[in-house]
Parts: sequence; C-alpha cells; structure tokens
Amino acid sequence: MILALSFQVLAQSKPKPKAKEAPPTQKEMEEMMKEAQKQMDELDPEAKKMMDSMGFKMPDMKAIQKNVSGISDAQLKEAYENGNRIVPQKDAVRINTALAVTVITAQMSVYVNKTQQAVLAKLSPATKTKGAEIYQQVKRLNKSAANTAAGLWMDGKPTLALYIMGEACKADPANVIFLNNYASFLTMCGAEQVALPILNNLNKRYPKNSTILNNITQAWLGLGDITRANSYADSTIRIYAFHPQANMAKCLIEESKGNTPAAIAAAKKSIKKAFSTEKENKLKQLGYSLKSDDINWDRPMAQDALGLGKFNWPEYPIDVEQSKLLAKEWKDFINECEEKITELTIKQRSLEEAYLAANTFRNKQLLSAAQKGYYVQPIPGYAAKALVKLGPTVNDINGNMSFVFAEEAERVSKALASIADYEDILNRKQNTIDKRYQVQIGEGKSNPLDAICKDENAIRTEFLTGANGTIKTAYLSYFKYTRRRSSDLLYYYQYTLWPEQFELVKVNAQIAWLTQIKDQQVQFKDKSAWCNSVPKTKKPGQLQNFDDVHCDYVSTMNLGVYKITSSCSNLIGEFDFGGVKINVNDNVETGRYSGSAMVGTSKGFDGPAGTEVEASIAALVEWDNSGITDVGAIVGVDAKAGDVTIAGADVKVTMMTGVSTSGKVILQDMK
Repeated sequence: MILALSFQVLAQSKPKPKAKEAPPTQKEMEEMMKEAQKQMDELDPEAKKMMDSMGFKMPDMKAIQKNVSGISDAQLKEAYENGNRIVPQKDAVRINTALAVTVITAQMSVYVNKTQQAVLAKLSPATKTKGAEIYQQVKRLNKSAANTAAGLWMDGKPTLALYIMGEACKADPANVIFLNNYASFLTMCGAEQVALPILNNLNKRYPKNSTILNNITQAWLGLGDITRANSYADSTIRIYAFHPQANMAKCLIEESKGNTPAAIAAAKKSIKKAFSTEKENKLKQLGYSLKSDDINWDRPMAQDALGLGKFNWPEYPIDVEQSKLLAKEWKDFINECEEKITELTIKQRSLEEAYLAANTFRNKQLLSAAQKGYYVQPIPGYAAKALVKLGPTVNDINGNMSFVFAEEAERVSKALASIADYEDILNRKQNTIDKRYQVQIGEGKSNPLDAICKDENAIRTEFLTGANGTIKTAYLSYFKYTRRRSSDLLYYYQYTLWPEQFELVKVNAQIAWLTQIKDQQVQFKDKSAWCNSVPKTKKPGQLQNFDDVHCDYVSTMNLGVYKITSSCSNLIGEFDFGGVKINVNDNVETGRYSGSAMVGTSKGFDGPAGTEVEASIAALVEWDNSGITDVGAIVGVDAKAGDVTIAGADVKVTMMTGVSTSGKVILQDMK
C-alpha cells in the first residue's frame, strides 16, 4: 500500500513513465517528492482553502518520505513492474494451493462454511454489521439474498456482496448458481485459489458452460497461470464467440505476448455486444479507435421523431385567382404558428429552470461524492456508448453534413434571390401593357377593361408560377433535409442528455421548426385593378401537433430489493431495502470492478447460465468502474435488448467474472 501511494504521489508531480522506461530509484523518488512538496508549498492560500472545502486533501509528503525511506531500489523496481504488468505475475504458491484442493459435491457445504469464515476474518466490523442487517431484512421481506448480493456487487459494494453471497451459499450449498456467483466474487476480490475448487466442481457437473469456463479463465489469470487461463478462455469463446469477459482476458493475454493485432481483435469481440468505457480505453491504449460498426445497436432510428413530415402549410399561389385567397390562409397560418411559438416559449423557460435545478443538484451530488469518496454517475448511462455508435451520424466528422446543409441553404438563398429577376421581368411587361393601353383609356374612348384585366393577370400569374415554383422546390428540399437532421439529433440526444435537458431540446426543436415553416417567403400578387371578381372564401386549416418523442426502449430487471432500469438516457440500479439504508461508511472498500451478469427467468435449468441455456427471458448486464454500462440480449434466447422486463420469484442472476484487478486487496493472502 505504501508503494502504491508513493507512485500515486509521483504521478501528480511527473507524467507516468512509459512501460519501457526504467523504474525510479530511491534517490529519484526523494527528488521528485521534494519537487512535489515545493509545488504544494507554492500554492496560493486561497486555492488551498478552496481545495480543502471541496474535499481535496493535500498529501502529507513528510509522512510519505518517512515511509518510503526504508524501501530499496529492488523493492521499488518490483513495485513498479507489478504496477505496469498487463497480466499478473505467476503465483506458484497459490497455484499449488488451488491444484491441491478438490471439492466433491457432498463436501461443498463444509467447504463453503470454511471459506465464509475466512472471508469474514478479512471484512471490517462495519461491513459485517451492515451485511447481517441487510441479510436479515432481505429474509424478512422474503426476497432473494443471492440476487441482493448480485445487486450490491453491480452497485459497487463488493464486501457487502461477499458477505451476503456467502451467507446465501451457506443456507443453500446445493444451489449451483449461488456457488458460481460466490466463486466469482472470491476471484474478483483476490482469492482465486479458494474459488477454483468450487468452479472445478461445477465444471465437472456442467461441462461446456460458457459462464463457468469464463470464471475459471479469470481465476487462473488472476493467479498468473497464463497457459491455463488461455486454454479456458479459448474453450469459452468456442461456445460463446462474443463472450464479454473471456475475450477481455484473451486480449490481455495476447497483449502480454506482444501480439497487438490479436489483442485488438479480442477486445473488439468483447465490446461488440457489451459496451464499457474500460474496454474502449483499452482499445485506445492498443492503438485502435473504436468505430460505430464495432458496437452492437438494435434500436431503429426514427425517420421523423417529431412528426414534422405531417405538418402542412397553405399552398403557394401559382396564379392570381389563388393569390388573394391564399394570402389570407398564409396570414392565419403564420398567426397560428406564432401563437404556438409563444406557448412553447413559456414552456421553454419552465424547462430551462427545471434543467438548471436538476443540473445544480447533480453537480452537488458529484461534489459530495468527491468529498466522501463514493461514486456518482456523471453522464447518462448510455451516453458513452451512444457517442461511439451514434456520434458519427450527427457530429459531422468528415464535413459531409455541413456540405449538404450549406448546399440546401444555398438553394433557398438562390431561389429567394431570383425573386428580384422575376420582379424585373414583371415590371418590364407591365410597362409594355401600360404603353399599349394608355391611349385607349379615358372618357369617350374604347376602355378595353377586360383585355387589360386579362393581360395584367397573365403576367402576374407568370410571375407567381415562376417565383413561387422556384421557392417552393428549394424549401421542400431544405425542409426534407432539416426533418431528417432534426430526427437524427433528437435520437442522439435521447441517449446522451439527461431527461430534463432532452425535454428542453425537444421544445427548442419545435420552436425552430415552426419558425422556419412560417417564415417561408411566399409571393402574392392581386388581380388586376381592372377586374371585378371576388375570390371565394375558404375555411382555414388547423396547425398540426408535434409527435411526442419518448423512449420506446424501457426495460426493468427486478431482482427483489435491487432494480435495474434501462431506458434511452438512464441506466441505473436502485435499492429498496424497506427502510434499511446503506452509506459509504458501511462498506469501506467500496468500488466497482468489471464484470457481466446474465439476468433472466428460465424454463428450468440446473446450472449457471451461459448462452447455451434455453431461457424464456434473459438480458446481459455489463458494468465497469463507472457503473452499469450496457444491457443487451443474450444470443439464442427470447429477449430483445432494450425492451425486457424481468421480475418475479424465479429471476436468476449469473455472474461472469471480469478482468479487473483493483479489488484483489480485499481478500489478499486469504488462506
């Protein structure tokens, strides 16, 4: 722990060395810590005060220097190398321990009880007290203790999860899903040698099960036995080609061999159907930028989310007979649009206030989390995945959309500019008519009013046909583009913005659309003054309503006291212990470690579920240190990602061990 803290301090004062660089010596450590102390001493007092108020405590450099002073260069080198390892160093002692123990089914209860006693010895008194309280409450509520443990693990409370899962196994040591999950927790907390005898027993009873095989893979990887880990990873992937965790294990193994292309290929298979930012970052580290096609996404994009295509406005007049009548219709249409815009503007202000209030609350949560050392989701659950998958459709990286928009806007501008040309032509023809008939108008003259009426109407109709025809064609093309663009943006924002902000974006889009369609520069020309006909009246049409844009992909997985809700913008887990509260002090080792789980209701299976198991409803849940990152369908079962509701007493949660190493210290050196 001292060495880890030392390297953390060094990272603040000096960029992390590249893997090929030599580790720092004791002398270099002292110099760098002195430099770090100097930088802290030079901080402005106000800055120090502000940082302290925000919960950022300055490290005690003197205490660190004292702790590090007795560490040799050899120890520093070992700590540095361990911190930069791609795969764990081979642990011969623990490997031999794992190989020496075989647990038969009849002895499983004894083994679980012994293991749980060893686990309890590693847990803090606060964790054991709170764990016992939760366990008893879950039993009173007649809920599943095992599912509660799974929820606690997904929510970043590993020690509470360990406690309750162990108690669930003690109560029902014949339940193979409970045993699988307990072994998974043991592995992720650093007791791989204890988990393997359980997993080996399950593997003999349920061979060729992708979940069990993956969990064995991760246990051997944690012990540094790369040969065995690689063999089991291959077996897992043969059954489930896109296994999210086995492929990540394969990625690390190939990277450790220097086979970067193979490592990238494995990581891409891992992230294909179970996204996480950790996987994306690993691919970046390997030199690969994730592309939209690398991500599975089975939620069709709406063609016209707001229903803009159903909006109708009055016709463009193409002759003088229509002009006066349509001028009245356009006036009414514009007034109606403006009334609706006024109504939406009032709603817009209200939504702005709601968004600001929600944003302020969220910022306070983030600040409080930073001060107290726990995690709060900083962005909507699907935002990171949507940025990769949907970003290219709206972010215009290559400039194509900007080009199309400019082209469509230019077409409208040219059409509007052409009105002046049509006006010039009209004026010249009007002058010709005036000259032709001026000598025929007056008292005692022929006064051919019908002829003048006809000729003037003809040139005005010609103007309307040409000018409005050109404008209408340009506007229709422009509006077709803006409808598609608006729908794409709304779909993207539905996954990347918080609900309050998305509601505001929707209203902004509605106001923008109404403003554009009412501001069309339609041309009107009255009949010749020499004509006496009166236009017919027409009942004005009614302005259409916008379609509501709501998330059609809302799913819930109710595990009893823990419920996972997946929607377009939110992907969250929530507890309801019926009055029992959990805070960060109840679980000192709070943290999230990568993993997956299959959550489903089965048609009757005995063992932990892999994709080979027939199930009526099933969903794959993925999480990393940022929380739950994805919910998707399991291949080969009757489930559609994003539209799954799983609830009831028969819900089962099967844990798939991830490749995280940050939790290993919890059960370090457990016998």
